[in-house]
Amino acid sequence: MTAHRASLKEGLETVAVLGHGLQQVYPAQHRSVAMKMIRQGGLLTEFTSQEGPAKEHFPMRNRIVAGMCDGIIVVETALRGGSIITAKQANGYGRDVFAVPGRVKDKYSQGCNMMIKKSWAHLLESADDVARVFGWNLKEGASDNGQQKLFEELTEPEKKVIDLIHEAEEIGIDQLSYRSEIGPAELASLLLDLEFKGLVRSLPGKRYVLS
Repeated sequence: MTAHRASLKEGLETVAVLGHGLQQVYPAQHRSVAMKMIRQGGLLTEFTSQEGPAKEHFPMRNRIVAGMCDGIIVVETALRGGSIITAKQANGYGRDVFAVPGRVKDKYSQGCNMMIKKSWAHLLESADDVARVFGWNLKEGASDNGQQKLFEELTEPEKKVIDLIHEAEEIGIDQLSYRSEIGPAELASLLLDLEFKGLVRSLPGKRYVLS
């Protein structure tokens, strides 16, 4: 949902693929976001309105997600996580898969580490890694006015992270997670988004500075 919310906030179209019919939104707390997506993108499903969410529906749903996207980014997953299935399907469709590495003994990083080790996924440490694969030029940054507008539109967690990086000048992701009280997976996604916005820059060793 983080990517969907960010897209809506930036005025971009975003599409969700459901693992059930259109008669409901699962989980229910995402209903308000889903309603905004209908006006700014859409909701897709291959299931009839009578079909509710079921465990076996989501791997089926994920094959559509894998086929629709130019690339898949996996921030965290266990060895048997659903994201592994999606990544395999994306590879089968010739799509690029990116995985964020993590601690060797961390259950929810083992899947990402395995995909990188087996060359199922590109190593993802910064937005530059995605830009390199897709041939994007992130050096064409925003103007001063554009940068100011971005700062004004940041979420509170994003502002908190920016302030902490500014205060430390350079900081590692573990210390940043501790100080911000933001979990590693959410923080990795947030930092990647800030890199795409041209506000932070990653250094070797998962350290970050302001751009």
